[in-house]
Amino acid sequence: MLVLTRRVVDKLVDHALREAPKEACGVLGGTGNRVTDAWPCRNVSSFPETCYEIAPEDLLRALDDIEAKGLEVLGFYHSHPMGLSRPSGIDEKRATWPGHSYVIVSLSKPPEITSWRWMEGEGRFVEEEVKWEERI
Repeated sequence: MLVLTRRVVDKLVDHALREAPKEACGVLGGTGNRVTDAWPCRNVSSFPETCYEIAPEDLLRALDDIEAKGLEVLGFYHSHPMGLSRPSGIDEKRATWPGHSYVIVSLSKPPEITSWRWMEGEGRFVEEEVKWEERI
């Protein structure tokens, strides 16, 4: 199970809406299974409407900040502006962090958030439960 604070949920949805019709993307940090912050990054994909690629310098900056705050990298997020709430084939081919969560913000009506853990040995994503925590 992945726990997201309400502030993180709002931040992810806001980022996804601002970037649409392009996919928004970023890094998730926290402790254990609780995501306490998100680091929005630039999508430098050649095809940002259908896939994402986190800008390397943004990724490094986020990783440095997460470490400086004593947090862990819990995973990554990106949006699907056309509403798909599960990983695409492209997402599966590009997943590289085994055991980490890949959160998808689907811009269906209303927006939906799902999370998928990358199981490298199995070469696939496994859906994980997402719990929204009301406290900030």
